[in-house]
Amino acid sequence: MSEDPKPLRNALERASDAFDAPPESLSFEPALDPSDTETAVVQLRTACRLLSACRSLREPGGYHASVVQLSFAAIEHSLESYARSRGETIGNSRAGRAKAFGRAAELGLVSETTAQRLKRLHRENREVARTRGTAAAAQHATAMFDLAVTVHNHVAETAALSQECSCDD
Repeated sequence: MSEDPKPLRNALERASDAFDAPPESLSFEPALDPSDTETAVVQLRTACRLLSACRSLREPGGYHASVVQLSFAAIEHSLESYARSRGETIGNSRAGRAKAFGRAAELGLVSETTAQRLKRLHRENREVARTRGTAAAAQHATAMFDLAVTVHNHVAETAALSQECSCDD
């Protein structure tokens, strides 16, 4: 195989360097303070930011597949927030992101039935939304966004973190 194009190699090198170096300024995302030692709050607010991105993507152009992907990610961060609020973690993401749903049931956040349904939804639709021959439809994006908001709100209330939530609505 031939060598990768120089622009690709250079861009990859710059991206790697950017993550290896300390931040040049303290211009972090709003509501995400990396010095915050309460990791449950960081996870919750990361989910808030993902939901905010979903709102932005839904309004102007209907980026349905992106909304589906970000909604799943928001759910995962919300569940991780709950686990961390209890001194636990969801576990190694290499074990599979769907593990978050089973762990949420183990921690008593959702029933085993709901966890199984979430796992199935994730398994059957997360990858399909970006790889199927047809694009994700508005109904998929709307349903996933609504689910992500509902899970997020449930976590914030159950973990007594609602005061830390930085969602717009």
